[in-house]
Amino acid sequence: MLYSHVTLLMLRVVDVVAKTTVQQSAKMLVAEIPGDIQIGAMFPMHRQISGAEGCGAIWEQYGIQRAEIAMLTVAALNEQLPFRLGISIRDSCWTERIAMEQAIAFLREGVAQCSCCQTAGCQKKSKPIIAIVGPAKSATTIAVQNLLQVFRIPQIAYSATTTDLSDKDQFSYFMRVVPSDVWQARAINSLLMRFNWTYIGVVYSAGNYGEKGFEAMERLSHSEVCIAYSHKVKTLAETEDYEKVLTSMALLKSRPQVVVCFCEGASMKKAFEAQQNLRRKNPKFKFFQWIGSDGWADRLDVVEGVESEAAGSFSIRIHSPKVARFEPYYFSLEPNNHTINPWFRDFWQQKFKCLLTVPKDDTVSKVCTGKENLTMGYEQDPKLSQVINSIRVVAYALKAMYEDRCRDYMNLTNTVMGPGTTMSPVCPEMENINGTLLYRYMVNVSFVDEYQQEISFDANGDPPAWYDILNYVGGKDGFKLAGDFKQHRDGRHYLRMNKAPKTFYDGTSILPESVCSKPCTVGQRQRKTTACCWICENCADVQIVNYTANVCQDCPLGFWPDANRTSCFPLPHEYQPMASPSSMLALVFASFGIVTTLLTIFIFLNHNSTPVVKSTTRELSYIILSGITACYLVSFAILAKPNFVTCFITRILPPISFSIIYAALLTKTNRIARILAGSKKRILTKKPRFLSTMSQVIITWILVGIQCVIVAVGVIQEMPQAGFEPHFMPRRMFLVCSSSSVAFITPFLWNFFLITLCTVYAVKTRNLPENFNEAKFIGFTMYCTLVVWIAFIVLHLGTHNKALTMSFSFSLSASIALILLFFPKLYIILLHPEKNVRASYTTTKLIRCHFGNSQGMSDSKNLSYKTRTSSQSISLRSSSGPSGPTRTASLHIMNQSTGSSANQLGKHDASTQTAENSSRFLRTFSVVGGPSTRRKTMDDDVMQLIDSCRRYQDERMHSSNIQNLLLEEDVEEEDVGQILASSIEKGIRTVLSTVSRPSKPSLLDLDKPEDIAFPVPPRPQVSSPLPYRHQIPQPPVIFHQLSHQHLTLSQLQPLNVNFDPKEDSYNLSNMAPSEFCSSPSGSISPTSPVSSKSSTSSPGPKAGLPDLSDEELAQLSVRQLNLKLQGHDRQVVSALKQKRRTLKNRGYALNCRVRRIQNQIQLEADNVMLREQIRYLTETLHQLQSRLHYYEPGTNFQIQTSVASGYQSRNEYS
Repeated sequence: MLYSHVTLLMLRVVDVVAKTTVQQSAKMLVAEIPGDIQIGAMFPMHRQISGAEGCGAIWEQYGIQRAEIAMLTVAALNEQLPFRLGISIRDSCWTERIAMEQAIAFLREGVAQCSCCQTAGCQKKSKPIIAIVGPAKSATTIAVQNLLQVFRIPQIAYSATTTDLSDKDQFSYFMRVVPSDVWQARAINSLLMRFNWTYIGVVYSAGNYGEKGFEAMERLSHSEVCIAYSHKVKTLAETEDYEKVLTSMALLKSRPQVVVCFCEGASMKKAFEAQQNLRRKNPKFKFFQWIGSDGWADRLDVVEGVESEAAGSFSIRIHSPKVARFEPYYFSLEPNNHTINPWFRDFWQQKFKCLLTVPKDDTVSKVCTGKENLTMGYEQDPKLSQVINSIRVVAYALKAMYEDRCRDYMNLTNTVMGPGTTMSPVCPEMENINGTLLYRYMVNVSFVDEYQQEISFDANGDPPAWYDILNYVGGKDGFKLAGDFKQHRDGRHYLRMNKAPKTFYDGTSILPESVCSKPCTVGQRQRKTTACCWICENCADVQIVNYTANVCQDCPLGFWPDANRTSCFPLPHEYQPMASPSSMLALVFASFGIVTTLLTIFIFLNHNSTPVVKSTTRELSYIILSGITACYLVSFAILAKPNFVTCFITRILPPISFSIIYAALLTKTNRIARILAGSKKRILTKKPRFLSTMSQVIITWILVGIQCVIVAVGVIQEMPQAGFEPHFMPRRMFLVCSSSSVAFITPFLWNFFLITLCTVYAVKTRNLPENFNEAKFIGFTMYCTLVVWIAFIVLHLGTHNKALTMSFSFSLSASIALILLFFPKLYIILLHPEKNVRASYTTTKLIRCHFGNSQGMSDSKNLSYKTRTSSQSISLRSSSGPSGPTRTASLHIMNQSTGSSANQLGKHDASTQTAENSSRFLRTFSVVGGPSTRRKTMDDDVMQLIDSCRRYQDERMHSSNIQNLLLEEDVEEEDVGQILASSIEKGIRTVLSTVSRPSKPSLLDLDKPEDIAFPVPPRPQVSSPLPYRHQIPQPPVIFHQLSHQHLTLSQLQPLNVNFDPKEDSYNLSNMAPSEFCSSPSGSISPTSPVSSKSSTSSPGPKAGLPDLSDEELAQLSVRQLNLKLQGHDRQVVSALKQKRRTLKNRGYALNCRVRRIQNQIQLEADNVMLREQIRYLTETLHQLQSRLHYYEPGTNFQIQTSVASGYQSRNEYS
């Protein structure tokens, strides 16, 4: 709404101003062809009066010819369009003020008079102007566009080329069929470079056209062509002003021979006249070589009277071929029969210097016959084809809009009114055309005219550039085509010159020079003084001339200037040959190391799952071996002929290879140190973080990545390259990889840091148990490596043959790591495979197995689980029936760390304890069963159980947290059922088959189980002594109750576990924690214990149904059951499905109860182990205090704690 009111107000102002302007003008004539849709056009029908803004003489080429071709084009287009196109032509007089007046008149007549001013008696005189073609001058075009865009009227130019009009932010409704002056400046710059005219002067006319063209030229020629002198002149300036400009240019110390005039035709002519006057005054005044812009083009009126001054000049013309069909039409015009053009009669009288109408009393004036010949002095305007194309763009856009908007209207009209009915050819949608929409249609127009000119528009409304390069030779020949400059759609452009000889300012075809200074001789450089001027200076004998940078450059070390002093040729090179004895020895050493390393990798891969390989952290070991291999390989690059590739490898590979080795070693030693630090805690409550294999690998590569960053930064700062050892100079060129000592040593500082940390951790972990003595070998590796590297640095800085020093040092460092870290492992794998077992990597303790009856279990739901224990028990029960005797087998595994003799106060040798208890193991084992209790020797079944216990203990349970972490085994919190399932399954069946005899044993005898002890891995001993008068906390009462009982499942009814030795599918792994309390459908297999009732006591299926046991029924899926029960009674089928669900639910409940019981057993075993440790430490303290009292009789103290072997009194702990 606000915009509508503003528009109405502006239109009213335009109406008033237009009326006033028209009244002030002498006469505003219009050449008009009426039509259904009207467009406007502005042509300079009159020339501009010099020194004023009024209209002068009629302009035939720019005015009359352009107006006639416009009307001829409209008449031709009306034969193709579905509507009639009209045109109104007005005179712009080549001035901004008159052009603005004519634009306002267009708006007043077409818009302001009736479209918006709805007053009584207002009648619309003409159709509104929907687009305007022209005017010709860039400055007048800008002035008109500023007015037209307010009313959203599109404008298309046929001659305005200023770069400002490409700015769509300022001129949003403007477009043109001629290229921007940016491309004209490129064409001129290309012409200058083609003739090597690099030192020029520039004269440009004041105004938008000249100033913007000069700016574009200045930007392009900044780095290629030097503008020695530039000056701006007014278009209507006097000839004396141009003489001053040319004089100033001629008096320059370095006179430019070529002058570019980016100006209009009138300014170009004034420049030629000024040169002519100067030559008259001073015959020695030298001609300039002129290059004119398209303001001159090929206009003969510019060179009229100054042909000798313009001869040899070049000009730029927008490609516009002559319109052949125009001349017959134009020559046929006569003032009597051509009245549509109101300026034609005045033009006729002016051209032929006669009068068409002579007063009766005038007897002097010549009377025009009307039959004079227009061919006299005729020269076709070069922009007629551009006028044609600009009108075509508007017409084609209107046609496209008509087809989009009026097609349905025409079809509907023909249907309703019938064909042949007289009606308006324009639909209502095009009565008031939206200027914004029309502009979009115009921008999208594209076509190729009959002269192969491509008309299309980019986002700025500019077409592709195409210029003709003209050479004015003078005389009758006039202008000759010398070449052209063309732009392609992809943005590429080129200058193409024909092979015809060119005429220059002196009338010859010899190319003149336009430079400030002549080129320097060989061995001289140019020292610039002013723009494009220089002084030649000699370079030193060892220097070459860099003509690009215009400097003298020293030849690199080992090079010498050539004869032309433009490049350096290399002197004969010397380098350490690979065939020399020392190089061959280094390569043999490296090759042997590579083969040994690959064999080590091969052996490790073949024994990848063995304990000795596992204990080395396999992934880190392979990383170390890869780094060792790279260290050996680098010797081949070091001893090769130095070039960029070998020097680059020599620079980056050694520090990265060593960082791979020492980063992996640091990660490993850090892991061992953290595990060892955690083991010193009294109770290991939390597993250290980042101990997994993936964490170790990631940490290793992070450390290596830091080294890669350091190397990359160093390489970027100082690129590796081949150079010469300066000690062999001057004439002997010994080729080496040249780099500064700082650049070479800096990356190794990170490796020194890693080595230092590895050494520190190796010292910290030196007391690790013998079976995990890899830290000792890592320490030896670090000590030896430090010695080698210190020696290497000294040798590298002090010797000239650095290649051999590096090769031997790197190979020796890699060999140290390979021998000390991996040869001990290879020794075990290849020569002592019997040591390649897990037992060799764990220490020993005792394991105790109990067999007998267990009576009762106290409820331990409130016990808290704190740590994994090595003292666990499991009790299984076999029942022959509801009333039969209960036979149980219980297995208890605990630490045997007590000792009563004084010899146990010192070190406790695990192997000694194992040897001493081996006899006890055989003597104290017993199995209870049969009618009477009696001692038995161990048979095969019992031995199998014992072996199962030992294997279980060795492989899973009694490896402490520290040892498991070192062996890279993921120790999870597991239930007792899962832990013992796979190892004692067969042994339990044997024991149960033994104790399940028909006779009933004496209950008294069953309560006396016998013990059997055999080696068990020890727990980490508490290293810190108990403080004096330390009071041990009292264990809960529940521990006292549990310590005298063998935990069984017999007292947790209704749990009954059936053991059937005949069923091979039975496996205690069904009690795994991952399956406990799982979904009823998949918790327990049909062969597992599912309820307290035996499957044999369950009622069978009804008659006629498939014979399905409870186990089979529970195992079937719903789909399988439905298939088996097809065709049976519905109630029977429902009953079987219900029974199947019941069996599944019972199995689920059983799993939950088993897990709860096992958790209770686990907690009790944990506390038993802790109490054993407390008792042992208390006894040790007591004995130490007794010894102290013996040696110091005066000391008075009292032991506050007494320990009973069976824990009869738990209240003694205060």
